[in-house]
Amino acid sequence: MMTDIWLSALTIIVLLLALRLLKSGNGKQIEQEESAEGKFHTLITEFERENSELVRSIAQVKRMTDTQLTGVKEELASLQRQVGELMRQKEELLENIEQLQSSIGEFSKTTTTSTVAPLPQFLKDEYKDIPQLYAQGMSSLEIARKLGMGDGEVKIVIQMLKKQGFLAAE
Repeated sequence: MMTDIWLSALTIIVLLLALRLLKSGNGKQIEQEESAEGKFHTLITEFERENSELVRSIAQVKRMTDTQLTGVKEELASLQRQVGELMRQKEELLENIEQLQSSIGEFSKTTTTSTVAPLPQFLKDEYKDIPQLYAQGMSSLEIARKLGMGDGEVKIVIQMLKKQGFLAAE
Protein backbone atom coordinates (compact mmCIF):
# COMPACT_ATOMS: atom_id res chain seq x y z
CA MET A 1 0.00 0.00 0.00
CA MET A 2 2.77 2.42 0.93
CA THR A 3 4.61 1.49 -2.25
CA ASP A 4 1.50 2.38 -4.28
CA ILE A 5 1.39 5.84 -2.76
CA TRP A 6 5.09 6.51 -3.41
CA LEU A 7 4.89 5.25 -6.96
CA SER A 8 1.82 7.36 -7.64
CA ALA A 9 3.44 10.47 -6.18
CA LEU A 10 6.61 9.89 -8.19
CA THR A 11 4.58 9.38 -11.33
CA ILE A 12 2.67 12.62 -10.80
CA ILE A 13 5.88 14.58 -10.24
CA VAL A 14 7.45 13.15 -13.38
CA LEU A 15 4.27 13.93 -15.31
CA LEU A 16 4.22 17.53 -14.11
CA LEU A 17 7.86 18.01 -15.05
CA ALA A 18 7.24 16.50 -18.47
CA LEU A 19 4.22 18.75 -19.04
CA ARG A 20 6.16 21.85 -18.02
CA LEU A 21 8.94 21.01 -20.44
CA LEU A 22 6.46 20.36 -23.21
CA LYS A 23 4.55 23.61 -22.71
CA SER A 24 7.68 25.71 -22.90
CA GLY A 25 8.32 24.65 -26.54
CA ASN A 26 6.52 25.41 -29.88
CA GLY A 27 4.03 23.42 -32.03
CA LYS A 28 6.38 20.53 -32.44
CA GLN A 29 6.54 20.46 -28.74
CA ILE A 30 2.78 20.03 -28.62
CA GLU A 31 3.11 16.95 -30.78
CA GLN A 32 5.94 15.80 -28.59
CA GLU A 33 3.78 16.50 -25.54
CA GLU A 34 1.02 14.33 -26.91
CA SER A 35 3.56 11.64 -27.72
CA ALA A 36 5.18 12.02 -24.32
CA GLU A 37 1.77 12.02 -22.69
CA GLY A 38 0.96 8.72 -24.42
CA LYS A 39 4.28 7.28 -23.34
CA PHE A 40 3.69 8.59 -19.85
CA HIS A 41 0.24 7.00 -19.82
CA THR A 42 1.78 3.71 -20.93
CA LEU A 43 4.41 4.00 -18.21
CA ILE A 44 1.78 4.66 -15.54
CA THR A 45 -0.24 1.66 -16.73
CA GLU A 46 2.85 -0.54 -16.56
CA PHE A 47 3.66 0.75 -13.05
CA GLU A 48 0.11 -0.04 -11.90
CA ARG A 49 0.30 -3.56 -13.37
CA GLU A 50 3.65 -4.27 -11.71
CA ASN A 51 2.35 -2.81 -8.45
CA SER A 52 -0.68 -5.13 -8.58
CA GLU A 53 1.57 -8.12 -9.21
CA LEU A 54 3.76 -7.11 -6.27
CA VAL A 55 0.74 -6.79 -3.97
CA ARG A 56 -0.49 -10.24 -5.06
CA SER A 57 2.96 -11.75 -4.45
CA ILE A 58 3.18 -10.21 -1.00
CA ALA A 59 -0.31 -11.48 -0.12
CA GLN A 60 0.62 -14.98 -1.31
CA VAL A 61 3.84 -14.96 0.76
CA LYS A 62 1.84 -13.78 3.79
CA ARG A 63 -0.69 -16.61 3.37
CA MET A 64 2.10 -19.19 3.07
CA THR A 65 3.88 -17.76 6.12
CA ASP A 66 0.65 -17.78 8.14
CA THR A 67 0.02 -21.40 7.16
CA GLN A 68 3.54 -22.41 8.15
CA LEU A 69 3.27 -20.49 11.42
CA THR A 70 0.01 -22.24 12.25
CA GLY A 71 1.68 -25.62 11.60
CA VAL A 72 4.65 -24.71 13.79
CA LYS A 73 2.33 -23.58 16.60
CA GLU A 74 0.40 -26.86 16.43
CA GLU A 75 3.63 -28.87 16.47
CA LEU A 76 4.92 -26.87 19.44
CA ALA A 77 1.69 -27.48 21.35
CA SER A 78 1.95 -31.21 20.60
CA LEU A 79 5.57 -31.30 21.77
CA GLN A 80 4.64 -29.45 24.96
CA ARG A 81 1.92 -32.03 25.66
CA GLN A 82 4.43 -34.84 25.07
CA VAL A 83 6.98 -33.22 27.41
CA GLY A 84 4.27 -32.89 30.08
CA GLU A 85 3.36 -36.57 29.69
CA LEU A 86 7.02 -37.60 29.85
CA MET A 87 7.53 -35.52 32.99
CA ARG A 88 4.51 -37.21 34.59
CA GLN A 89 5.87 -40.64 33.64
CA LYS A 90 9.28 -39.69 35.03
CA GLU A 91 7.70 -38.75 38.36
CA GLU A 92 5.81 -42.06 38.45
CA LEU A 93 9.00 -43.98 37.69
CA LEU A 94 10.91 -42.14 40.41
CA GLU A 95 8.13 -42.96 42.90
CA ASN A 96 8.23 -46.61 41.81
CA ILE A 97 12.02 -46.69 42.21
CA GLU A 98 11.73 -45.25 45.71
CA GLN A 99 9.09 -47.82 46.62
CA LEU A 100 11.22 -50.65 45.22
CA GLN A 101 14.29 -49.43 47.08
CA SER A 102 12.41 -49.28 50.36
CA SER A 103 10.93 -52.73 49.67
CA ILE A 104 14.39 -54.10 48.92
CA GLY A 105 15.71 -52.52 52.12
CA GLU A 106 12.90 -54.10 54.17
CA PHE A 107 13.37 -57.43 52.40
CA SER A 108 17.13 -57.45 53.03
CA LYS A 109 16.53 -56.64 56.70
CA THR A 110 14.09 -59.52 57.07
CA THR A 111 16.27 -61.95 55.12
CA THR A 112 19.39 -60.96 57.05
CA THR A 113 17.73 -61.55 60.35
CA SER A 114 15.96 -64.69 59.16
CA THR A 115 19.15 -66.38 57.88
CA VAL A 116 20.63 -66.24 61.38
CA ALA A 117 18.96 -68.98 63.38
CA PRO A 118 18.45 -68.58 67.09
CA LEU A 119 21.80 -68.86 68.83
CA PRO A 120 22.63 -72.15 70.47
CA GLN A 121 22.86 -72.28 74.27
CA PHE A 122 26.39 -73.75 74.22
CA LEU A 123 27.87 -70.68 72.43
CA LYS A 124 30.04 -68.56 74.71
CA ASP A 125 29.17 -64.90 75.10
CA GLU A 126 32.35 -63.81 73.28
CA TYR A 127 31.20 -65.74 70.17
CA LYS A 128 27.57 -64.47 70.15
CA ASP A 129 28.26 -61.76 67.49
CA ILE A 130 29.96 -64.12 64.99
CA PRO A 131 26.73 -65.51 63.36
CA GLN A 132 25.27 -62.07 62.79
CA LEU A 133 28.51 -60.62 61.35
CA TYR A 134 28.93 -63.68 59.13
CA ALA A 135 25.33 -63.30 57.88
CA GLN A 136 26.11 -59.68 56.97
CA GLY A 137 28.75 -60.98 54.57
CA MET A 138 31.91 -60.36 56.58
CA SER A 139 34.80 -62.79 56.12
CA SER A 140 36.23 -64.75 59.04
CA LEU A 141 39.32 -62.52 58.99
CA GLU A 142 37.19 -59.34 59.17
CA ILE A 143 35.14 -60.81 62.02
CA ALA A 144 38.30 -61.81 63.88
CA ARG A 145 39.73 -58.32 63.60
CA LYS A 146 36.46 -56.70 64.67
CA LEU A 147 36.03 -58.95 67.71
CA GLY A 148 39.74 -59.05 68.58
CA MET A 149 40.27 -62.80 68.23
CA GLY A 150 42.16 -65.13 65.96
CA ASP A 151 41.05 -65.96 62.42
CA GLY A 152 41.31 -69.70 63.07
CA GLU A 153 39.11 -69.40 66.15
CA VAL A 154 36.40 -67.59 64.13
CA LYS A 155 36.61 -70.21 61.33
CA ILE A 156 36.13 -73.04 63.81
CA VAL A 157 33.06 -71.35 65.36
CA ILE A 158 31.56 -70.75 61.88
CA GLN A 159 32.17 -74.39 60.85
CA MET A 160 30.65 -75.66 64.10
CA LEU A 161 27.55 -73.45 63.64
CA LYS A 162 27.15 -74.66 60.05
CA LYS A 163 27.40 -78.32 61.15
CA GLN A 164 24.79 -77.78 63.83
CA GLY A 165 22.47 -76.03 61.28
CA PHE A 166 22.61 -72.62 62.88
CA LEU A 167 24.20 -71.08 59.73
CA ALA A 168 23.44 -71.88 56.10
CA ALA A 169 26.19 -74.02 54.56
CA GLU A 170 27.67 -72.56 51.36
